Amino acid sequence: MAERYRCLVGFCLLSLLNLPTTGTAQQLDEAQQAFQQGYAFQIGMDGKKVDPDLALRYYAQALRLQPQFYEAHANAGQIYYERRKYKRAKQHFSEAIRLARSREDISASEEAGLCSNLGSCYFQAGELSEAERWIRGAIALDPALVEAHYNLINLLLRQDRVDEARSYLSEAQRSAPSDRYGIFIGRLQTQDSYASWNPLWLKVVIGIAAVGVIALLVMRAVGTARSTRS
Repeated sequence: MAERYRCLVGFCLLSLLNLPTTGTAQQLDEAQQAFQQGYAFQIGMDGKKVDPDLALRYYAQALRLQPQFYEAHANAGQIYYERRKYKRAKQHFSEAIRLARSREDISASEEAGLCSNLGSCYFQAGELSEAERWIRGAIALDPALVEAHYNLINLLLRQDRVDEARSYLSEAQRSAPSDRYGIFIGRLQTQDSYASWNPLWLKVVIGIAAVGVIALLVMRAVGTARSTRS
């Protein structure tokens, strides 16, 4: 359900922070190097094989050195989400969102992707109210974000809010057209088929079944009486 978040290189980190001491500069440089190693292992770059475990290890090292490392939080969150470790993913996505709001170089659409991802974590954890809050927040930031629209429709159907889902599907198709919504169209058509079943026919079927059961009981009773008289 979460959007596959693009891995961020994070070269801008050093230029955004004050470097009062040589030690601080060295620490930030080491954090940057650790991040680059994690990034390489996450996507299989520089001759390295994809290794999420090593990627997480390097991201953790980068965050120990620089806890405000936005890109490391965002990428670590994505790996944890893909591993269904939603609690850890939520922690990293939440921190990435907080940091994104303090940086002018992070676009609204980028923040929207993080919010949608965080909403997906809550959805997978069964915390549907929080999931809806974050997903709607993502749509407010970027109305063209297909993933967020998809997630919201899926959430509404999960809660059997069929009318809302149908209404919102129309809105999503206008704001962020995508073939991905096709699966929901099929599900809603199935719901409509059930809803269009005439209750009168159901009553007739139940009535016929009841008459059949009564007739069967009468026949059994008559058969028992006959065998008794004989």
